[in-house]
Amino acid sequence: MASTNRDKMVKPDSMTEQEFQWLKDATASLERIRGDAKADVERFLANPDGWASGKGSPSGLPTLLLTVTGRKSGQKRATPLVFLQEGESMVVVGSLAGYDEHPAWYLNLKASPKCWVQLDHRKMTAVARDATEAERKALWPKLDKVFPAWGYFQKQTTRPFAIVYLTPTGPA
Repeated sequence: MASTNRDKMVKPDSMTEQEFQWLKDATASLERIRGDAKADVERFLANPDGWASGKGSPSGLPTLLLTVTGRKSGQKRATPLVFLQEGESMVVVGSLAGYDEHPAWYLNLKASPKCWVQLDHRKMTAVARDATEAERKALWPKLDKVFPAWGYFQKQTTRPFAIVYLTPTGPA
């Protein structure tokens, strides 16, 4: 559960009423977030060109497909994530729309930092690491430009968001 009442969320000045209503609807429950992510994975795999890093996802945001090993199941789990290209690495944010728990993909990376990343048709192995405090401070303004809702979501919880570097280690 989020630390605040999601019905009392205040619209950020940077959003239109329509965008804000979409955001509230899309993040109304963890079940909705997880269901939408599962559907996005299916769309990504069906049409990776529509999600190419240079073009962004159908929403216009730069999106990658992250696959991790489930810490309990041992099965591969995929999720689409908005990212920032930072040198050779991709930086992702574990916001879970401002809910008080970390997203499962982040907990899985903490258990095993080896992962797989897909950008359009390019598939690569990668290793994950948390950004240092200094890196977090330097990255946040860039991340906020990529997806301003992250700043809004951060205000919904006292949990600091995970900021994770995914550094390629080779082809998958």
